[in-house]
Amino acid sequence: MGLPVRGGLLPTLLTTMGAICAMPCAAQIGNAFVVPALDLTEQDSTAKGHGWMSIGYQNTYIDGFFAPVPGGKAPIGAVRVQSLSLNAEYFFADSWSAYLGIPFIESRYGGDSPHCVSQAPPQCRGATVPVQPHPESKFLDDGHYHGTWQDWNVGVAYHTNVGDYLIKPSVTAYIPSHNYTFFAQAAPGQDLRKLEVAVEVAHQFELSNIYYRVNVGHVFAEKTLGQSIDHNRLDLELGYFLNDAWTVKAFALGKKGHGYTGDYDQTTELWYHHDQRAMHNYASVGAGFDYRVGEKDTLSVTVQRLVWGQFVFDFKYSIDAHLTHSF
Repeated sequence: MGLPVRGGLLPTLLTTMGAICAMPCAAQIGNAFVVPALDLTEQDSTAKGHGWMSIGYQNTYIDGFFAPVPGGKAPIGAVRVQSLSLNAEYFFADSWSAYLGIPFIESRYGGDSPHCVSQAPPQCRGATVPVQPHPESKFLDDGHYHGTWQDWNVGVAYHTNVGDYLIKPSVTAYIPSHNYTFFAQAAPGQDLRKLEVAVEVAHQFELSNIYYRVNVGHVFAEKTLGQSIDHNRLDLELGYFLNDAWTVKAFALGKKGHGYTGDYDQTTELWYHHDQRAMHNYASVGAGFDYRVGEKDTLSVTVQRLVWGQFVFDFKYSIDAHLTHSF
């Protein structure tokens, strides 16, 4: 086994709660919340009755959109996204946990390329709009903040040790909390049901304070007008325990999958649903730290930025802070 630090060996960072989308949401831009450190030498860490809860804040700045245009990027304007996320996990049986979470998303768009479902808003006068009316779709690209609850994420995971490796297969469902607006630059999400099957492997090197974590997942997403956006995820993390209280880490997140990549007639239903049908592939990198506040609380802070994207917002940075309490 590796060298233990106070409270555990392997702090597991859950960095992706779904796929990044053209309309970014906290749970889809590497939203990081930290599970309390797991001590592989103590079976009680995954015993029935244990758990944790967390509250997190994320602030993301977006400028432009990666699209198949000359230069590879469309100057559509800027989006500021703020989110508050609530998450909890509970071991209902030895080695088995269930988790539940939901983010509140608040976004503001500033630019001259709003998504217009009608010509009624001043920003949309003379704009090309879908022929079929959608009075249920609110106009969000007016330069003001708009907020709402996004998708519930609910799942179950199995935790086991194989030698010096922590292995955690999991199944997670993402369920929209309500029928929110998805046709907007400042939309909170895609308003689609998704199911993710994933496995995480974590390991601390022998006689070392260095650990790594690999998470691989496949997401089955609800089809829109017959279009599949199923995709694969890959999360990588490398960390170092400075002492009993401080851990530093670097990470990379990636998503690649299916989606429509052709042209759109902006008067059609295909355009109205384009953010639900498009390929939103990306890769981002980041770094951060965990700070143990006593025996049961952990403060985690990360910052990341996009390094590659296809049909996705270009986020310049995303700052995330989470406070987690274990019990």
